[in-house]
Amino acid sequence: MGEAKKILVVDDEKGIRFLLLDFLSNEGFDVSVAKDGQESLDILEKASFDLVITDINMPGMDGISMLKTMKKAGRKEKVILMSASPLDESLFENEIPSVLRQLCKPFRLDDFLGVVIAATGNA
Repeated sequence: MGEAKKILVVDDEKGIRFLLLDFLSNEGFDVSVAKDGQESLDILEKASFDLVITDINMPGMDGISMLKTMKKAGRKEKVILMSASPLDESLFENEIPSVLRQLCKPFRLDDFLGVVIAATGNA
């Protein structure tokens, strides 16, 4: 088996961050967490990831601002958005990295895992 895929989970809700950390770690992924967009950018300065899973609405730096900064920096991580409300990606399509999928909260963990596996190529 190859090296574990690296995932960064960004969400201001501590419960969601640690639920996804535990869940994905138990599925064999190497997971890091950040509480907002700025913390995620600080982490991204020191490491690269296969996938970034981010909430959109967060205090401080929100998910869209974080993604715009990632794109300007030339980051190549795949992105999955999480949000309680649908987002019109066409408003940002040229300013943010390509988004693989948008998940509406709440979502089922088995559905979430399927999306993550598809995004990372883990079979």
